[in-house]
Amino acid sequence: MIEAGKYTSHQIRDIYSRRSRIYRNTVAPLEFSNHLRAIEKAAIRPEDKILEVAVGPGLAIAELAKHVSQTTVVEGVDISPGMLAVARETLAAAHITNVNLSESSATSLKFPDNSFDLLYNGYMLDLIPLADMPVILAEFRRVLKVGGRLVLLNMSKPNEQTTTFRERLYPMLPPELALYLIGGCRPVLMEHPVIEAGLRQVTREYLAGKFPSEIVIGIK
Repeated sequence: MIEAGKYTSHQIRDIYSRRSRIYRNTVAPLEFSNHLRAIEKAAIRPEDKILEVAVGPGLAIAELAKHVSQTTVVEGVDISPGMLAVARETLAAAHITNVNLSESSATSLKFPDNSFDLLYNGYMLDLIPLADMPVILAEFRRVLKVGGRLVLLNMSKPNEQTTTFRERLYPMLPPELALYLIGGCRPVLMEHPVIEAGLRQVTREYLAGKFPSEIVIGIK
């Protein structure tokens, strides 16, 4: 994996707020079929307590909410107020009421230990510096119940030996331009970091196509 740009949380918060509606109308539709596949593999039960970290424009959390009972509240967090505003619009348009959204960083989730049966995270770790990944994965593991599932959906590539066009382009762009034009994201491979974070029965499915991605699932 190549290193991510060195962005502050304030920069990420600001640019994703400004890009929120553009993202909903351009990138989000390209990602959506991959979200559907990841949610299918999550094997959600009606009683599952679910947290989505980095809800973005809300398309995935709307689907997650459809898989649990109407009395089960799905929690969702994002660092970007703009994305949260768009996500609320998405949920309102779909008449989904069993979702609670709040602003939070993935490095310091506000929930107690052992709170969730499922933690879902899509298209966030491909923005994160390598040194921050263990911190975030440890936080994900902390809030999962024993036996809970971590489901990650990331921009990816077939294997470590492959070098993609985006990986060649990424370091050529000034960091600020990379953050604005391509969201600061690059392909990542999260199977081994998830194993190193202490999760078990870790699996990876690579999704080829117009938006190459991976689904990595682990059990606490």
